[in-house]
Amino acid sequence: MGDIDMSAKGVIKDIIKTKNITQIELAEKIHVTKQNLSNKMNRDNFSTLELVEIADALDMQLLLKDKSDGKEYVIDYPEEEKGKPKRTKKVIE
Repeated sequence: MGDIDMSAKGVIKDIIKTKNITQIELAEKIHVTKQNLSNKMNRDNFSTLELVEIADALDMQLLLKDKSDGKEYVIDYPEEEKGKPKRTKKVIE
């Protein structure tokens, strides 16, 4: 745990294992289908907002840390941005 070379997928898998929750439970917490989360995990493809939502669901924060001085910068979004559907249906008239 805590390896510098871990991908987002690797970090998420490690954290959910440590916190003893399943990928299905995580999907429910972030309001996506288990298939959607599984696809994202397989591709290791997450938006910043999705990573923030995952961090929130895991009672964590997403941050960047400066290598030179150790200063940390938290990445977050306003609550009204979180939990929204990621896709919208197009209305064809």
